[in-house]
Amino acid sequence: MSEKKDAAVFSVAIQTRETPLMILKRCIQCVREQTLPDIEIILLDSNDPDSSFKEAIRWEEGLLSGIIYLEIPEEGEFINGKNAVLETYHGDYLTFLSAQDTMPPKRLEEVLSAFQNDRSINVLYTDMSAQQTNVLDHTDLEIDSNKFHYLPQLIFHRDCFDWIGSFDTELVAHCDDDIWLRVNSLHLPHHLSSENTKVSVCPECYHQYTPLNAAIGYRQLLVKYTALLQRNLPEKKRLYQKAASAYHKAGVFHRYIQFQTYALFTRK
Repeated sequence: MSEKKDAAVFSVAIQTRETPLMILKRCIQCVREQTLPDIEIILLDSNDPDSSFKEAIRWEEGLLSGIIYLEIPEEGEFINGKNAVLETYHGDYLTFLSAQDTMPPKRLEEVLSAFQNDRSINVLYTDMSAQQTNVLDHTDLEIDSNKFHYLPQLIFHRDCFDWIGSFDTELVAHCDDDIWLRVNSLHLPHHLSSENTKVSVCPECYHQYTPLNAAIGYRQLLVKYTALLQRNLPEKKRLYQKAASAYHKAGVFHRYIQFQTYALFTRK
């Protein structure tokens, strides 16, 4: 992983692909408006080289001022781009956002305070509000949750990646769930819950894969974390149910029945 080289306390990596410029600017602005100083912003531009979205980023005056700009064209979960971020960032702490996500101004300040108050914490997660629309203004059409669903809920201390490693390029899908399971296999993440730390995410920006790839990805996780899931039967049951649902959507009904049966006989 990249060694810390400057005064940045927090690094925020923003991933963008085919995001309208106004929405991307909103995301960058919510980071710039954080009450915590010394924030490093990394823009992970995954647009195709000839994309109009990329041209808009290049030509928008002042947009990239003070920002580390990474150009790694890819679709889906941007795994190569995320690993490039791990080799680039300089902060003591790191979090990821999609360009359609936002967070309240005091979020990183309160997160840093939690880390400093308990030096045993190496990764924590916050509550999230899932936007049901990608309009610029927030609406009441949101679903709140204090459970883990999306990568932007996680904030990592730099040391954490020395233990869990980088994002797994062998996975067909669900690299966020993979990181979550890896973290849980080594250390229980700390939960920080307040209105000031809740991140607002756009579900449309995540899990962008076919139902069949979704099902295969869940199967990969079930195999990869066999030992851990034997100690966490509720999570094992959840993955079986997710795999069954994805196989049903993909029209692979014999696999759907198989994983529904696995889920049925997995006791919580």
